[in-house]
Amino acid sequence: MPSTSNKKAVMGILAGFSILIVVYSFIIVQQILLGLIVAVVPWLLYLVVRFVLTLERIATALERLATARTRESESAAAGPAGDYQRPSESYEHDREADGGVENE
Repeated sequence: MPSTSNKKAVMGILAGFSILIVVYSFIIVQQILLGLIVAVVPWLLYLVVRFVLTLERIATALERLATARTRESESAAAGPAGDYQRPSESYEHDREADGGVENE
């Protein structure tokens, strides 16, 4: 990731380049719309690159969060003894009988 001084330098160069294009198109070519279109394209490319990099950072952070939650849930499922114990079948059978299911 570029440092802040590099970002400012790139933005300064891009701004100066855009101003030169607009001034040239207005004074020499006398078509301001053409100059504005040409000056806006580099800014749009810059914004697209920033958007993609931001989405990449968000995706990376979400992956880290999902991994941490998975590890946390696995350690919680293991319990304090370190292994998961299922309820016994007799417990499950008694619960069904209490719920109104008849034994056959």
